Amino acid sequence: MTADQPSREYLKSAPGRDPIIIEGLFRAAPERVFRAFTDPRDVCSWFIPKSGSLEEVQIDLKVGGKWCFVIDRSDEKQIHFEGEYLVIDPPSRLEFSWRHVKEFADGTRETTDTSKVAVTFTAAGKATEVRLCHEAIKTEDARHGVGAGWNGCFERLADFVMELEREPGE
Repeated sequence: MTADQPSREYLKSAPGRDPIIIEGLFRAAPERVFRAFTDPRDVCSWFIPKSGSLEEVQIDLKVGGKWCFVIDRSDEKQIHFEGEYLVIDPPSRLEFSWRHVKEFADGTRETTDTSKVAVTFTAAGKATEVRLCHEAIKTEDARHGVGAGWNGCFERLADFVMELEREPGE
């Protein structure tokens, strides 16, 4: 791995397979990269492509705490990802459950089955190796979409971390 990985090289598992494995090397200390996954302002900077934006980020960073990233909101429905923190071991490990949800104005909800994400942060000199394992996604089509989604997230995370290098005090 290099800190300047070209597009699409973060996805390490075969497309459509379970579990989905994403790996990257980021030029920041593990504490800083861990914070990028757990600070609402940071998450807003890299989770969704720049053409879109997160409507809302809620993070209750404690074991059993809930998280919710609202990706679209209208009068008729809200689309978001949500889950619960299972393991929090800063700055080396983060595990959480994951669901994709459509919540309609009448209160009904359509949700995917719950899956699990485990992220490890390992110091590598002045950088951090990040390994994300997303497992228990039921369909091959969904795994293709989730794999591509996480790959894009890692591309934007690399850009976000690179911008931090340029800011004083980070």
